[in-house]
Amino acid sequence: MQVNDGGGIGLFRSEFLYLNSPDYPTEDQQFEAYKKVLADMDGKEVIIRTLDIGADKQIGYFNLPKEDNPAMGMRALRICLTRPEIFKTQLRALY
Repeated sequence: MQVNDGGGIGLFRSEFLYLNSPDYPTEDQQFEAYKKVLADMDGKEVIIRTLDIGADKQIGYFNLPKEDNPAMGMRALRICLTRPEIFKTQLRALY
């Protein structure tokens, strides 16, 4: 990550942890991923976006319905509010 000597990570898209996992990533798996990114960045700024998936970024184990307008449907915070255990796990991993 430091190859180009950037000033940090403008947006770490945490949904890739979910996209690259066969099941919901555990709190420990998420914690270790965030810890590695922060260590690799050696004190530089890292902005982590909480889970943002939806019909446009399908993850099989989420079983989201197909939607006519994915941008307005079940995604991101709406998923977190209807499935609070997913959001709480991610927040615990971050803190």
